[in-house]
Amino acid sequence: MTFTISAPPHKKSTVSFRSIMWSKVLALVPVSLISIYFFGIPALSIILISVLAAVATEFGIQTVFKQNVTIKNGNAVLIGLMLALLMPPEVPLWLPVVSSFFAIAIGKLAFGGIGSYVFNPVLAAWIFCKTAWSGFMTPASTPHIGQLSDLLLEQGAGFLVEVSPIALIGGVYLIYKRYVEWRIPLAFFLTMVIFPQALKVLSSIIQLANEGVLNPLMYLSQLFGFLDLSGELRYSMIGIVFFGILFIATDTPSSPVSKKGRLIYGIVCGLLVSIYGYFANYVEATFYGLFLANCVASFIEVNTAPASFGTEGLLGKLYGRIINKLPSGLKMEVLSDE
Repeated sequence: MTFTISAPPHKKSTVSFRSIMWSKVLALVPVSLISIYFFGIPALSIILISVLAAVATEFGIQTVFKQNVTIKNGNAVLIGLMLALLMPPEVPLWLPVVSSFFAIAIGKLAFGGIGSYVFNPVLAAWIFCKTAWSGFMTPASTPHIGQLSDLLLEQGAGFLVEVSPIALIGGVYLIYKRYVEWRIPLAFFLTMVIFPQALKVLSSIIQLANEGVLNPLMYLSQLFGFLDLSGELRYSMIGIVFFGILFIATDTPSSPVSKKGRLIYGIVCGLLVSIYGYFANYVEATFYGLFLANCVASFIEVNTAPASFGTEGLLGKLYGRIINKLPSGLKMEVLSDE
């Protein structure tokens, strides 16, 4: 039986799922090497054990259930590597094994494998381990960008991925190669930059109004304070946030497919991470904010999917709902001569 996905002509491409996965692995090699340099043998042990556990779990489950073994496509290696980078260097070595097993067995394969899961397996496994073993998963320090050199090597890194935000530049290469769609990272990043500053300006203006200050120049000065990006950004522009923007939020199965949906999803990710980070910290905000965004990704996709040819569009549906709620006497109807 032949299935027609869309009308021809079709554009052929040499890009495969395997090439995308291994390209993402290569994009994470720089930050992995820097984390090994910074943290030493503990970081190397966590990375190796986490990757091996993820690959062994996928191979074992697929072999037992007589499924096609897919470890060569690199997805299990990528999941194991990402989980390792989200670990503090002080964790016991059994914890990366448990997290990799949970990500592959529960987060991925239990939902049907690639393209079928609802939540990003890396996020699901991290939140599971954080809930079960909070003491082990809490880093010894929380980073912030105090000066330009912190972008190159962050001395206050708590997780392996936080050692060098600039080392995550490989994610930009993935966007350039179109292995990752640019709309989600761009909308996410701009929201992260704008929203915290807007909150700060709004709170300052409200405080002035409550104090009875009616001077428009004072309000204007607070508005120009929006241009000061040195405050909250010191705590938000850290390695783990960049990792969430470039590698977690762009996970295709757990993000919308439509172009409008991706822009909206990126804004939702930025809002959730910013709100949580503004009142708590941006490290945990990245995980919990993106996990909540996964919850609404399907809703965004359904409501932003392009209408089929010949069907009523979004404006038409909205107009119909408004008209149906109007009294019959206010409706303008066309009367036939029959």
